Amino acid sequence: MRMEGISGAQRRSTSSVALVTTAFDGVVNVMSAEWSLRVSLEPYLVAVFVGYQRATLDLLRRSGEFGLSYCSDEQAHLAHVAGNHSLREGPSKWSLARFPTFPSRYIHAPLIEGAVANLECRVVSEFPTGDHVAFVGEVLTAYSDEDRSPLVYHGGKYYRLGPRIPSPPRSHTSEPAQSSGTDLPGRAR
Repeated sequence: MRMEGISGAQRRSTSSVALVTTAFDGVVNVMSAEWSLRVSLEPYLVAVFVGYQRATLDLLRRSGEFGLSYCSDEQAHLAHVAGNHSLREGPSKWSLARFPTFPSRYIHAPLIEGAVANLECRVVSEFPTGDHVAFVGEVLTAYSDEDRSPLVYHGGKYYRLGPRIPSPPRSHTSEPAQSSGTDLPGRAR
């Protein structure tokens, strides 16, 4: 049943989960990021969105670089710890979970071992987006593991991908379907 409401629609979004790693002046942090995405293929650019109150914000601004590790479906615990604990409060996230890491090649922050993909990024742009700041990073190098499946986040819970849905058959015509003009009432064409 379709219902109107922004909060309901927000709860229905689905995303991958990434771990953002940052390092500056001896401080190394890991933050869970539901909001990360590819924004350009050439050059390869990705964006991460960081809340104003997060310690990662200052580390990103000061270092100008970050690691982005897209979690595998075996890393829900790591995503939970990184997303529910703060560098500024309580015990270190690194002591609460065993974050397996490997050294990066071009940035100072480590990358998370066991992820489906790891990206080393240099910040090329930053801008406010409401209650978060967007950091666009140029991917300097990347690693991937085709034997792993991504972790999916939906409705505040973690999931695995299900079976692949077959592609629909190709149409025999190359022309787009014609619209009668009545499918969007009240909209000018």
